[in-house]
Amino acid sequence: MDKVQSKFTTTKRNFVYHYLFSPSLPEKPTFLFIHGFPSTSYDWYQQINYFQPKGYGLVVPDLLGLGQTEPKSTNPADFLHTAVAQDLLDILDVEGVKNVIAVGHDWGAGIASILSVKHSDRFLGFAFTAVTYYPPSVFPPLDLILEFQRQRYGRPLMGYWTFFGKEEAAGLIEANIDSFLDVVYPADPEIWKTYMNLPGELEVFIRQQKRLSRAPYVSPEHYEHIRTSLLQGGLNSPLNWYRSNLLGVNNALSEEDINIKRPAFMAVAKYDYVCFREFAITEIEKYAKGGLTIVEFDVGHWLQLEKAEEYNDALDRWAMNTFNL
Repeated sequence: MDKVQSKFTTTKRNFVYHYLFSPSLPEKPTFLFIHGFPSTSYDWYQQINYFQPKGYGLVVPDLLGLGQTEPKSTNPADFLHTAVAQDLLDILDVEGVKNVIAVGHDWGAGIASILSVKHSDRFLGFAFTAVTYYPPSVFPPLDLILEFQRQRYGRPLMGYWTFFGKEEAAGLIEANIDSFLDVVYPADPEIWKTYMNLPGELEVFIRQQKRLSRAPYVSPEHYEHIRTSLLQGGLNSPLNWYRSNLLGVNNALSEEDINIKRPAFMAVAKYDYVCFREFAITEIEKYAKGGLTIVEFDVGHWLQLEKAEEYNDALDRWAMNTFNL
């Protein structure tokens, strides 16, 4: 990542976004890599190291509440997805970047979804990593979601949201950061069936200061970056990615046409036990009207870290073939 610039810009909302930037060669598009929770732009370092030497442009921001983007807002309303999407467009405008492919993981997939619905004309295509496309909709009460998932899949999938929505969650995570990271970045994705899927289990694990094996796909340097970044910035702000939905901040979002009009790429994580394989594929097939490529990987949620070489190659081949590079 030595040849990538670390930059800052103030968006129209007066947030100072940190992002990594590398200009493209004239014939190559630019990837806008959008991370999720509890990550930073660092999560894409293996993609940066692969695509930058090939001449692709790169814009890799720290999302609101995370990394070096400031201030760390405690207002859930600031995490309105359309507003965050506009923040990213502000960065693209500052750099004068054209011919962009948005690539989202985790909450970044949600922002890529909004960019598709609201600003499709600004992009060549959209790529979704582990977490599928999800268009604007009303977020139902969490207990109804969990009950629906229990009936559909045999167990709830989003039980950890019950903890993330609590006022004391930030302090508990900060006090037991290593326990938290052991679960979020698991060595064995199967543990999510308990600690992420089932309500109450993650909170108990963290309160009891339990530990699990360190994930081999997270290098010591990467782990220390995540840990330090979260402790310095705190968890109160980034947890608003969840609280904003629980409070209905995004419920007003609606569009008559919510289909993906541009070419789409879906990297499916077979062992992501929150964004189920079947759900991920069904949802994006429902909305992708501009062409769709699906590639499946035998990994959990952190696909771009655990299978970086295979993921990079698949994304590169899709871009080359789709956009005649």
